[in-house]
Amino acid sequence: MGARAALILAAALAATPALAEDKPTVAVRTRADAVGDVYRFQSDSRYAENALQGHATQTNSQVFEVQVLGVSGDGLRLRYTLKEASLTDSSGPAMATALKALVGVPLEFRVRGDGMIAGLDNWEDFKTRVLAAVDAGLPPGDPIRNTYHQRFAQEPINAAEDMVLADVRLMAVMEPRGAAPLGMSEVVDNRRRPPGRAMSDITVSKPGCSVRVVRISASRTPGVIQDLTTEAQISIRDGRTLTLTQRRADKAGGDSSEEQVTIRRLSPAPGC
Repeated sequence: MGARAALILAAALAATPALAEDKPTVAVRTRADAVGDVYRFQSDSRYAENALQGHATQTNSQVFEVQVLGVSGDGLRLRYTLKEASLTDSSGPAMATALKALVGVPLEFRVRGDGMIAGLDNWEDFKTRVLAAVDAGLPPGDPIRNTYHQRFAQEPINAAEDMVLADVRLMAVMEPRGAAPLGMSEVVDNRRRPPGRAMSDITVSKPGCSVRVVRISASRTPGVIQDLTTEAQISIRDGRTLTLTQRRADKAGGDSSEEQVTIRRLSPAPGC
């Protein structure tokens, strides 16, 4: 995010009391979820890091499906399956080997009404299968093999979000449900852990068809700069992401990193 966007964010945050006034809304997710719904997405990311220890880069492309297994009053039961994956990392081929261990191994999970993950239904089986494939592909002592074991040893929901469901979680954060306020609003920023504060701007892109959602947050502390901007086009009918782009820039001392994630829907969107 550039200086102009940061100034806009600062001005909007300063005007928070005015944002609390009643404002017009748009209804999103007007078609109820149904068992058997399947959504396919492609996620592409680019990452670059400059540190005192050197320069690192990574590109990553994944195709995944999310299928609705169950619908209840308090949320959904879903199945995530990674269908295709490719990765290039400046450190070597080990990251690509580990990523491909996830392909074809389904993870079943539950989400609340707000889209946040509420539970995992086959985590131990999923974890066992993935780590067995990682161990088969990488030798003992390999740093990436060790990293996968360490990250899968986290609290299960945190591990699932970090290693598997990051894109699903990001889309859920950006997908309004029900009556969404048009214009600028202050929101809880669930893109970060722990959650923070962000400004959200919702506009109608095409009446009855899609909305544009933008979330911006910026953090300025002595020696540390963090900027995070996400823009998405969301179907009004089923409430799911059509396209999404997130840009993140961090700087601390002499270290800096930039990341861009782009997600696009491959499965057909509802007609409108």
